[in-house]
Amino acid sequence: MEHDNELPAKTRRALLWMNLSHEPFVVLYALLPFILRKDLGASILQISILTSLRPILPVFSFYWSANLTNRKNRLRSNLIGAWALARLPFLAVPWVENVWYLIFCCAVYELFNKSGIPALIEILKINIPKESREKTFTLYFVLTFIESIVLGLLMAKFLDRYSWAWQMLCGSAALLGLSSIYLQMKVPIPEGEGLAEPKLSWKEKVVQPWHEAWRLLGTRSDFARFQWGFMMGGFGLMLIAPSLSIFYVDRLDLSHANVVTGRSILMGLGIVASSYFWKGMLARENVDRMTKWILAGFALYPLALVLAEIHMGWFYLSFILYGIAQAGSHLLWNLSGTLFAQEEDSSSFSRVNILMVGLRGLVAPALGGILCKWVGPVWVFLGGSAICFGGVLYTVVDKFKYKFELR
Repeated sequence: MEHDNELPAKTRRALLWMNLSHEPFVVLYALLPFILRKDLGASILQISILTSLRPILPVFSFYWSANLTNRKNRLRSNLIGAWALARLPFLAVPWVENVWYLIFCCAVYELFNKSGIPALIEILKINIPKESREKTFTLYFVLTFIESIVLGLLMAKFLDRYSWAWQMLCGSAALLGLSSIYLQMKVPIPEGEGLAEPKLSWKEKVVQPWHEAWRLLGTRSDFARFQWGFMMGGFGLMLIAPSLSIFYVDRLDLSHANVVTGRSILMGLGIVASSYFWKGMLARENVDRMTKWILAGFALYPLALVLAEIHMGWFYLSFILYGIAQAGSHLLWNLSGTLFAQEEDSSSFSRVNILMVGLRGLVAPALGGILCKWVGPVWVFLGGSAICFGGVLYTVVDKFKYKFELR
């Protein structure tokens, strides 16, 4: 086993390069629905399918880590496999200009992007002490969005001038992300074979992870309250997702520079400015209060977008609001497993996080696409905002009810 000082050092190096090497891809990936609509003429159906991938596919990626609990010897291979598979299809994007191929690439990415998170979070829990882990996670998250701001400044005008360049940039960014596998291979993992894996039928393999998830929600009321509050906020955001690129192109007539400035620069500023505020709240383990303010920020985001038709300043403000809320959401969603697990294995909690994303994704994006076609994006934005505010109300009321029952 590695020397005690080497455990956190090697883990931090791997996590840092995973974040930094991945961010160029994240910046371009966030633009794909807009690019498909503006540059490739994608239909509303294709945009709806694309925006449905992120929330729906975690239902299946949930199974990737289903056999990790108490099997620490599998953590590294689980993480590396998911990381590689998520990015490999994008290496062909520079040579294939086809909407459906890009949708396929995004489907593979969304299938495996969250698959390795339970393994990653458990590795951080094992190798880095709690206080240092939260500081490290926050610092690296801030650094990636400083990088995002710089990338946004470089790319904003570049993509408007060379609209074809996104294909080459996308392939190069995927290759850069794959380079972090080398450092992932160096991360120390506890020795041992783990528990013997029972022989299960295919039916049992399909059903057992669901049983484990519902059992966890049934026995941990604090974790269940967190999940249902986040479910409402996430549903509201997913509902508006298919309408965003339609609204940007058809109603606001935005350029690549407008979208990159909002998504990469102003959202990044919101994240950088607020991350240490959220980290302090996370350190105090005030999950209910943190959830309430995150959902309130997400509720304000679509309201500001609606006002963008009056003045573009609201469009830019919406991304600052979203960035502030997203900073808290990212920290809480990723590290909530370690908070609720305490000394237990955190991977089962992280898997429930992923499962709940998939469950709301089965309904919200499709419903949002239908509503966008029927009533237009503005009404969908208003509905999504109302659902997020409903999540705030649920968190407050259910917390009060829980305290009353304890008395």
